[in-house]
Formats: sequence, structure tokens, C-alpha cells
Amino acid sequence: MKKNILGAAVASLVTLAFLMVLNDITSNANHDPQQQTVEVYETDQQSDIATLDEEQ
Repeated sequence: MKKNILGAAVASLVTLAFLMVLNDITSNANHDPQQQTVEVYETDQQSDIATLDEEQ
């Protein structure tokens, strides 16, 4: 009897996880992508520019 209850709990959790993933995928497909804007300055116009040197 314990195996039946454990099996039902596992099946319920797997079903719930599947439905949550499916809901997340479908809700993201309906949204319009947000456009990010970038401001570009010439180096002589913007004097206080911080630069980062990162190792590749």
C-alpha cells in the first residue's frame, strides 16, 4: 500500500512539474519582446567614461 501511495505522489509531482513548464513556455511566447535602448557617445563628448579590462 505504501508503494501505491508513493507512486501516486511521484506521478502527481511529475504531472504538476510538466504543467508548470508548459504554462511557462506558452505564457512567454505570447509576450512581445522588450526592446532595450543603448545610448552611444563619442569619446570627445563624454569625458567620464569608465572602461573595464577583462581577461579573455
